[in-house]
Amino acid sequence: MRVVALRRAARAVAVVGVVFTGLMALAAPGRADEQRVKRFGIALYAMPTSMALDDLNQQITGLNIFTAAQNLAPIDDIHWSAQFGMEGRYSITRHWTAVAGFGTIKANSTLDLLPQVGQHILVQASIKTVPLNLGAAYYFNPKTSGDFSLRPYLGAGMVRLVETKVKIGGEAVLQDTSFTSFARPQGEGVGWYGEGGVHFMFPSRYSIILNGMYRHAKATQVFEENTLQRLYNIDGTPYTIDPSGFGIRLAVQISLFGKPAQ
Repeated sequence: MRVVALRRAARAVAVVGVVFTGLMALAAPGRADEQRVKRFGIALYAMPTSMALDDLNQQITGLNIFTAAQNLAPIDDIHWSAQFGMEGRYSITRHWTAVAGFGTIKANSTLDLLPQVGQHILVQASIKTVPLNLGAAYYFNPKTSGDFSLRPYLGAGMVRLVETKVKIGGEAVLQDTSFTSFARPQGEGVGWYGEGGVHFMFPSRYSIILNGMYRHAKATQVFEENTLQRLYNIDGTPYTIDPSGFGIRLAVQISLFGKPAQ
């Protein structure tokens, strides 16, 4: 499970690196302090993040009860992952910045066994979601030392979850039988986010953003992918996919164009 997660993280980092390299070629030369930063820039980020996922983790508990009867080890609940993404940041004034972006969160918990030659047992729970964010950030007055500026800021806005999908179940190929049984809930949802952090600005086209972000957004109308039937928990409450959580984000912003904000 950890190897798969590391491989996916490595692929995501590679994609971000390719995009970063392409944007570097488009970026205009930077000048000394924060007052000369271009109006529009692209921020590429990585963010370790928690996730609530209460309903999915309840399903994992139920799945583990079933697999324990088959003498199989349990799979872990899903509480953490990483979000990789991109934001466009436009300085409306010296204090206000408009923000719009998207990211991807993927996580899974897997038991993958090869008991004998020609046999295979897989137990898996996974989630994928694409959060879109639209909001604004307020930048406080800078703290400047020479060519280096540090600008604290606060921001908030709307989050929309698209392509939010869960897969949970198992499959087995044994000597005399084989079966596959996976549930595939999917849905969309809207919510909000809040963030606060620091923007480190250098005499360069590049700058660094370090911030904490909390997002509260979940898919409340969830359907089975194959049948399109609305899904409910055992107690009759609507099934939800809730990747709400808190993350620490590191971003590299590349200034592209526009006169500096006044």
